[in-house]
Amino acid sequence: MSPDDESAAAVRDAFSLLGHEIRLEILLALLEDWHAVYTEPRSYAELMDAIGMRDSGKFNYHLDKLRGVYVREVEGGYVPTAAVTALYRAVLAHRPAERPADQTPSDPTPIDSRCPRCDAGAVLRYERGFVTVACSACEEWPGFTYPFPKNGFAGRSADAVARETARRARFHVGLARTGQCPFCAGTTTVDPCLEDGADAVEISCDTCTFLVGIDPLSPLVRDGRVAAVLADIGVDLERPDWELPEPTVRIESREPVRIALAVEGDTGTVTIVVDGSLTVRSIDVDR
Repeated sequence: MSPDDESAAAVRDAFSLLGHEIRLEILLALLEDWHAVYTEPRSYAELMDAIGMRDSGKFNYHLDKLRGVYVREVEGGYVPTAAVTALYRAVLAHRPAERPADQTPSDPTPIDSRCPRCDAGAVLRYERGFVTVACSACEEWPGFTYPFPKNGFAGRSADAVARETARRARFHVGLARTGQCPFCAGTTTVDPCLEDGADAVEISCDTCTFLVGIDPLSPLVRDGRVAAVLADIGVDLERPDWELPEPTVRIESREPVRIALAVEGDTGTVTIVVDGSLTVRSIDVDR
């Protein structure tokens, strides 16, 4: 999504507040002993000492710039806001320092998985912060792509990274389906861009840049009722989404929207009917 004028201005203002070393030092001092809502406030004097400042006028000027956005004054002193702790985590997860080349493969690396279209071996690669799993032989399968912080490669094999990226995506998409963005907590919009035989839906955040295009079954597997019936017919939900059975999609109604997904397992077929927001309306099992 492209930011509108108001959003772009807010982003510029937020970044501009960090454009001074003293402000960064204040924030780092507040984050030193962060314990979420239980973080102990640091007094004005403690903060000045922590960053080695002696000029109270200069210190107060920069502290005042941070107040309300990144720093909150409470009884007993100052604490970091949720905004700066979220930014701090994001910076650590995506810090620009390069990790060893063998931990972040840009070249295709074979993994223990198969292409769902031609059954050839799957490969993993890492580009621009995204893990991609693709077929090593054909172009029929569009593959799987999802952002994964470089930090997540530490101590994990390519197979483990593929599994963890799939788990991460499933969690995020499951939350987004229910109306909450997994990153900014804003509301989400589900667009079931489906025609008979199509296999994609789109979920986007109404506030930030979160956007996924996925098959219609993936957002449903974290629904307790769906998970239970799929497991009951022998679908292994520990497998990544691209290894799950591909559902047969049928449009049952357009007003109101009703979409039926028939999923075949080892011991039967489950038909899941959802509406335009991917809310489950009915589940039937045929053994």
